[in-house]
Amino acid sequence: MKRLAFFCVAAAAAAVAQTVLHSAQGSGHIQFASNEEFISFNAVQRSDGSASGIANVHDISAGVTVQIAVDCLNVVGDTATISGIVTRSSDPSRVPTGFEGIFQVVDGGEGSGSVDLMSLVNFFAVGTGTDCNAPGEFDLVPVDHGNIQVR
Repeated sequence: MKRLAFFCVAAAAAAVAQTVLHSAQGSGHIQFASNEEFISFNAVQRSDGSASGIANVHDISAGVTVQIAVDCLNVVGDTATISGIVTRSSDPSRVPTGFEGIFQVVDGGEGSGSVDLMSLVNFFAVGTGTDCNAPGEFDLVPVDHGNIQVR
């Protein structure tokens, strides 16, 4: 009986460590000057500080498709900053695998009249830029044909 009680306590402790604190998900098309991207993403941050998820980026202007393994999610109010490591790239000469990608989204609410915002994804060699925990400025533009939810 003592083993069963210990197992239950350990399982409950593990469940608490895995509680989702924040999440950000959605997709959308954005245009910033001559740059055009379609981004879809799903990211969660747990109570132990870990984050996970996937972001798929199609940089229409550059003709590159990239997948990012999310390892950082920072949510402040209705704004989420998301970063992670590029795990796949259709053109490694433009966006190499192993680079970091970072972008920001804003949930403008639901229903008519609401406007979600998103930045282009910035890519850089690991260690030369910032992750989602560092304050930064992002050029945000309205999302066309999409929806963003930040919780």
